[in-house]
Amino acid sequence: MKRRGGLVGRGHLLCSLLQCLITTLQLAGTLEVQMGSRMIVFLNQDVWLPCNISGYNNRELDIQKMAVTWSLRIPGGSTENTLYSVVSGKHTSYRHGLQMDESKLKRGNAELILPQIQINEEGTYVCSVIVTPDKAEGTKMIEIVAQPAVILSPKEITIERDREKTLSCAVRNFYPDLIDIRWQKDSKQTPNKSVSAEEICTGSSVENGDGTFSVTSKLRLLPSLQDNGNIYSCIVDHKSFSTKQVFSAILTVTDLPQNLGWLAGVVAGLIAMCGFAAFLYYWLFMKIQPTLLAFIGNTELKHMEDSELQCLISGFRPKPLDVAFFIMKSNNEKQKIFSWSSKTSDAESRDEDHPLLTKCEAIKVYATLKEEKRQIFQVSCKIHIVPDVNQLDKFELSLEVRHGALPHGLLVKTASFKVTAPPSLDPIWCSTDMPISEEIMTLHCKIHSYFPQTIDVHWSIDDEQLPEEPFLSEPKKGTNGLFFCTSSIKYLPKAADSGKRLICKTNLRGSHHCKESVWTMKTVVCRPKISQIDCEPSVPECAKAITLSCSVKDFSPSKCDICWRRGFEKLTHAQINTEEPYLDTTSNLYCMKSQASFTPKSEDHGEEFVVEINHCNKITRYMHRLMLKGFPNISDIIVDPSDAEYGIPLSFTCRVLDFYPQNINIQWFCGDDLVSKDVLTEWLTMDQKDSFSLLSRLQMKPTALDYDKKICCKVTHKTLTKPITKSLYLNLPAKPPIVSEIKEISEQSGKFCYEISITDFAPCHIQVVWFKDWKKLSEVNDPSDILIEENKLCSFTSKIKINRKESDLGKTIRCDVYHRQTNSFQEKSFVLKNKDFCTTLEQIPILPPVHMGTSISDRVISEKVLTPLKIECITSSPKSGENVRLRCLVHGIKADDAYVSWYKGLFPVDQRIDNINCNDGSSFISYVTFKTEEEEQKCEIRCEVTMDVEHWEEIYILELRKSNITRSE
Repeated sequence: MKRRGGLVGRGHLLCSLLQCLITTLQLAGTLEVQMGSRMIVFLNQDVWLPCNISGYNNRELDIQKMAVTWSLRIPGGSTENTLYSVVSGKHTSYRHGLQMDESKLKRGNAELILPQIQINEEGTYVCSVIVTPDKAEGTKMIEIVAQPAVILSPKEITIERDREKTLSCAVRNFYPDLIDIRWQKDSKQTPNKSVSAEEICTGSSVENGDGTFSVTSKLRLLPSLQDNGNIYSCIVDHKSFSTKQVFSAILTVTDLPQNLGWLAGVVAGLIAMCGFAAFLYYWLFMKIQPTLLAFIGNTELKHMEDSELQCLISGFRPKPLDVAFFIMKSNNEKQKIFSWSSKTSDAESRDEDHPLLTKCEAIKVYATLKEEKRQIFQVSCKIHIVPDVNQLDKFELSLEVRHGALPHGLLVKTASFKVTAPPSLDPIWCSTDMPISEEIMTLHCKIHSYFPQTIDVHWSIDDEQLPEEPFLSEPKKGTNGLFFCTSSIKYLPKAADSGKRLICKTNLRGSHHCKESVWTMKTVVCRPKISQIDCEPSVPECAKAITLSCSVKDFSPSKCDICWRRGFEKLTHAQINTEEPYLDTTSNLYCMKSQASFTPKSEDHGEEFVVEINHCNKITRYMHRLMLKGFPNISDIIVDPSDAEYGIPLSFTCRVLDFYPQNINIQWFCGDDLVSKDVLTEWLTMDQKDSFSLLSRLQMKPTALDYDKKICCKVTHKTLTKPITKSLYLNLPAKPPIVSEIKEISEQSGKFCYEISITDFAPCHIQVVWFKDWKKLSEVNDPSDILIEENKLCSFTSKIKINRKESDLGKTIRCDVYHRQTNSFQEKSFVLKNKDFCTTLEQIPILPPVHMGTSISDRVISEKVLTPLKIECITSSPKSGENVRLRCLVHGIKADDAYVSWYKGLFPVDQRIDNINCNDGSSFISYVTFKTEEEEQKCEIRCEVTMDVEHWEEIYILELRKSNITRSE
């Protein structure tokens, strides 16, 4: 059989192997393939052929143990031509451009992508699937249609009465070859719209080179004056049209001049005499203008994919013809990219191929010149475009044809094109490896390599769209000129979602072709609901058997381990009876029960018996305190008021019930300290069981030193082998410190003392660090001489003494105060003044205020302070890939008088910069925060300060540690 168009060989060897495999296995047929029955597509359209596989056992197919073959049955043929195959993971294509997505195949979707389908690829497509040891097969009939181009000429008809003229309706490039062409007349004189069949001549359809057909129908007109204004319509009905198409022309009839009647005889004679000559001229020498069909094909092109367009210039005489192609990009600049002339070809050649002169590498054009009968010529052009969005995103192609028979010598056709790149999707990433029922999880999908930047994104679970609107990050353009972004959505899984597919679908806005990425939900974990531990009998007694039981309900998956413990030790002396999990048909979740039976001893009184449930590596513990009859029963400690505050009286109450004999010892502890004061004991009346009860109360006013302390009530009794304790932790608020300004105190020894007051903070953990400029002078962590003030909060005064030198002039004393629990960081600074220690701004000799017109030579500047800048990194242990904060102290200048710029290497730091004046206004500090790069180990930071005509700068080398955090895309 002769191969045509894009259809290639049959792959006989592969077919033989597959048929052999099918015959040998004698497959059971449990596999199913769904494809649908019929599909109608347009010529040159990209086709997605579905083939959904079902009926296999595993959630994902093993492509190493399966085979898929796509083949085509030509209508009227008895054999199949193999198009594409996947055998044991190996892909083989027998037709250019065919594609199959292996990731979809693993999920049971053997969809075949058939680009730019041709006429000879119409037929029945067969999808054969073998999943060892089963086989299934599905078919889908593809019908191809090509919409005809209809040209009615002329559109306006002017005829003298009783003269004859022909109206032509040319229908070109249609498929299939089933078309209905009718003529209709609309006249003011009569409602009858029919046209006599004798006046109509419709030729037979002619097959074109690409498999489409063309046909021409003509209507002969011999009108009278009454026919003036008639409308003649050519009505075309074809399978590719949704409705019948109507193409109309208006008839204008004119009368013959009355005084030229005698001329008719003369003309008739001349016609008779010249008939033969006219016939020869018309047949062989008359100029015929070319008919132009331009830019047949898709106007939406794919990025970096080869697309083909066709142009046909037909039916012209004489041979000389010039062709030029122009491109107009988005900047409206028109440029000639191709040119060709038939004059350069051999006049005697009947089949000539001439490539056009290429000036654009992305576009190649080839022209073929053919001579038909009666010295009529035809030129066909094939245009191959491989567009790159970085060069051609939107453009126009223009074809100019120059020929002597054209009215103005020129015929122009223009078409607009746009270039797109369909999005690609990375695998979906989930925020958790273990979906848990009723716990929100987040799904992320990176979408990339698309153009233009407007896309639509939809998330669904199986075939049901999720109601929540997904988040889509701002699209960014990559180095390849294509866009990328990330889509995220939050989802609350349910137990029934196990095994379902969460799908991210995306498409370019306006396009119906979607790409998708799929994430299959693993088994959704439903955390067990655990009942309180029940004791039988409800009032247990020493030396009498008891049973502790617990119910575990509504969990999934079914594996669940239960362990009973006494305190933290495994309960070994009990008989444990744990049921196997069973499925509750109502909730479709699992349930189970567990019991521990044993005989309690006296030392078991007050002990905590714990049931420990381990489900999906999460351990949940429920406790039951065993209180035996005849032993003291101790309640939990009650705090009043529950919202504790410093200096406000607190009361802790514990009840001790049902003990005998009366002698009992109760002790209260605050932390490790025994509290003997403010403890009250109130005896309750003896009840009918001849047992005693009491109420013990501890009262206290908490201070900052009591933050998070443990309060414990310890009970000792004759019946107890060891004391029973109840405890709780004080829930007191943390309060940040109030930090005063630095004070300077002069001493007789010549030293100066600088002190700062830190008050009203809790708890007492605090860090104080003193600096002179950037040099650390002292550091105190959790000082021991912290005081408790009347408000029961902490107070601390930090001091430092230094010997003042003349070189210290202009330096800064700084104190940093850090409070851990509140994460409070405060900084105070004090600028050292002149040697007389005057605190007035006017006596500072460093960098006096700048006035317009003042030169540097007019100023009195200390030679020791030529560069008034000093940079320091205030981020502890700065790491690569993380935020870093630096500051620069600028001496003798106010922030409002200067312009500050920060640079990292050669590039300015555009992130946050804060300039803050010192308290006395003599200097200011500039802060900058920026994020370092992932791989940086060292970088150069520069601070530049400009004031009028003066400029200062300082360079700081920032050394970075490698971050322990691993970041992923």
